Amino acid sequence: MYNRVALQLNPSSWWPIRYTPDALRLMGIQVEALTSRHSSLKIHKRAIERQLAAIVAQINEQDVVLIPHNIFLLLEMRGSGGVGDQLDQIARIVHEQGYWKPQQRVQNYHRQDVYYLGKSVQKLFDDYTTLDCRVEQLQVQLELIKQCRQLVSEATPTQVFECLATASDIVSVQGEVYTIAQLLEQANHSGWFW
Repeated sequence: MYNRVALQLNPSSWWPIRYTPDALRLMGIQVEALTSRHSSLKIHKRAIERQLAAIVAQINEQDVVLIPHNIFLLLEMRGSGGVGDQLDQIARIVHEQGYWKPQQRVQNYHRQDVYYLGKSVQKLFDDYTTLDCRVEQLQVQLELIKQCRQLVSEATPTQVFECLATASDIVSVQGEVYTIAQLLEQANHSGWFW
């Protein structure tokens, strides 16, 4: 049995015209994976921010705005002596998240290492910002589905899509499901699913 949801506007889309119960369940799993990735990036972003604050305090720069570009540019110009431990922590974090880090631990980072590490950190921050926007949009759409289906607000994405997969008619939320499918497709193209 198929649940008719919405016609695709983009013929190259990887989502089917009709969402099967299995496709709906898969959407729930992907929404949870995306929110998990978002939470992970948020935690790691905060850890990097703490290390950047420690670097700024150690190099006695009061007027530096805590954005990676400014701090790493300053380290490129001044050298990284004395902040190697913080840079190692940052390198470990970005590597854990799949971004570039120097090949090995170095006592004093070279300018090129500082430059590439700064680019990795900035990429992580940019990815978090973009992903944060997507997750916020997903949560809005999920709340609309929960209200329409009279589900408790604590229902997980998997539970929401399980409810949709077993429903005989989901026409009332077809726009929300289609929007979620589009957001997941964008996330898939951006490489946020591991």
